[in-house]
Amino acid sequence: MACLLLCAAKVFAYDAYIGGIYYNLDKSTKQAAVTYNLSSGNSYSGSVIIPSNIVYNDVIYDVTSIGSFAFGSCDGLTSVTIPESVTTIEDRAFYRCDGLTSVTIPESVTTIEYRAFLLCEGLTSVTIPESVTSIGLEAFSNCVGLTSVTIPSSMTTIGSGTFYGCYRLHTIYCLNPTPPTCESKTFMCPETDVRDPYDVYTYATLHVPMGSREVYSSAHDWRYFNKIKEDMEADGNVFYANLTVKQGTTGYTRQAMKADEKYTIYIGALGENKLNAITFNGADVTDQVVNGYYTTPEIKGESVLSISYEVESNVKSQTLSQVKVTGYEGEIRIHGIDESADVNVYTADGKLVGSMQSAYGSANIRVSPDQLYLVRVGDRTYKVAL
Repeated sequence: MACLLLCAAKVFAYDAYIGGIYYNLDKSTKQAAVTYNLSSGNSYSGSVIIPSNIVYNDVIYDVTSIGSFAFGSCDGLTSVTIPESVTTIEDRAFYRCDGLTSVTIPESVTTIEYRAFLLCEGLTSVTIPESVTSIGLEAFSNCVGLTSVTIPSSMTTIGSGTFYGCYRLHTIYCLNPTPPTCESKTFMCPETDVRDPYDVYTYATLHVPMGSREVYSSAHDWRYFNKIKEDMEADGNVFYANLTVKQGTTGYTRQAMKADEKYTIYIGALGENKLNAITFNGADVTDQVVNGYYTTPEIKGESVLSISYEVESNVKSQTLSQVKVTGYEGEIRIHGIDESADVNVYTADGKLVGSMQSAYGSANIRVSPDQLYLVRVGDRTYKVAL
């Protein structure tokens, strides 16, 4: 028994206590890890500022990690400033820090390990830096006060249950155009929580980069989100500007476009669609349409592209002759085609999203919801909003 007690004391001992912080020291690498004093329990409180290096016995040690359980169960801890020298936040480093309201994570950190911030109920928002490529199992699990999180473009893997039980999450920004791999139950809530096990997937809005909504809608775990928006506004920095495309007197669509770039939009042939005039932010640009396409100037802010048609335009909202075009639950349905015809579906900015040949007088094409589409059936064009 004496041997066992001696071994335990050695494992949980600290090497240095400097400026109110406990450290373990690696004398060969001259690196220090923040730790705690087992004999007195974790007693950190208030605001803690971790230095980038310390001096012990005239030797300089770089502080490179926050060790396992270093601040665990420190109810009185309200904030921690982590220096650029730290690269790793180890497992359960901030476990049950109920009073922690603000986690400053520098760009030097590359790894957030297993349950690092588990049960930090006071956390309201988290911004993970671009240096982090993976998050460990249940890293932010049951942070019930968390309302928003920003996941960087560098992120490739999110561990199982990372945000499990964070049922107040209502805003999630994922900056990677390729959905990070989610191992399982990433945003799920236990059945005992306020609403239901899929609470976050139902009520939160997932913000993703332009052009990546479709791939998120089919990716594991991400596909469960009911509300996925292709825009990006985080930490007060606007990366995209709205471009509104007005068609005729009633139809319009609004898309968040990346600022300071030009966009080519399919308008249609002037004679074919009987277009009258095209304006961009009030300026007539009709003569700039080439082969049915118009290229905008660089988008600098809120912009409007307006397309007007002649009264007898054949662009109708639902029906022309016997053909009926309707949208329902992510699917465009075309009926009443009296002969075999090519069917093509375009977004309002001219991107082809579906193509097939009608069979037995009808055609159905799956598309993303909450958008306006142009449907080309043979030599005729229809407009439908989902």
